[in-house]
Amino acid sequence: MNLTEFRMRAMNDEVQMIEDFNFFEQKVASFKKDLYLSPYAKINEILAWCELLIKYEKQIDLLCLEAKQAIQDKLNKLNPDTIESHASVDDKTISVWSDYVLELLELDRRYQDVVYSFCVSVDNCVRYLVSYTDELAKYGFSLPQIMVKVRDLGTFHWLNKQSKAQLLGCI
Repeated sequence: MNLTEFRMRAMNDEVQMIEDFNFFEQKVASFKKDLYLSPYAKINEILAWCELLIKYEKQIDLLCLEAKQAIQDKLNKLNPDTIESHASVDDKTISVWSDYVLELLELDRRYQDVVYSFCVSVDNCVRYLVSYTDELAKYGFSLPQIMVKVRDLGTFHWLNKQSKAQLLGCI
């Protein structure tokens, strides 16, 4: 395979990686949009929002795995035999490999940022609901079961107990 063909393959792979990332980012953005709650929401809207919040909180592990797998699939292509077979060609080929690896590292950081941003959004929603339910309880209102479930998320929530570095280590 000549250098031009090799470079085109690498560029095509990078384009596919970026398209995959953009799809992932749009999916997470739609999740975050779904979690918007109007400040004038009625109690039945808040209850529906609680159910959605629990659903999306469970999605976090899947998003972490999806982000990790997206990068891991590309890294698996970089096995030593493949690199060695192309590295003996010349410096320009090594430059193509280097650019590809740098693109992978940048993409990994972008996946981590998207997942972390979603985690913070979910955590903010949980914190809001904990505050809301505290106010209801203070005035003697009994809480619907779904609110209790979300409130319990706040007491043992993963983001309350982990630093950003620990959280991103799971990706």
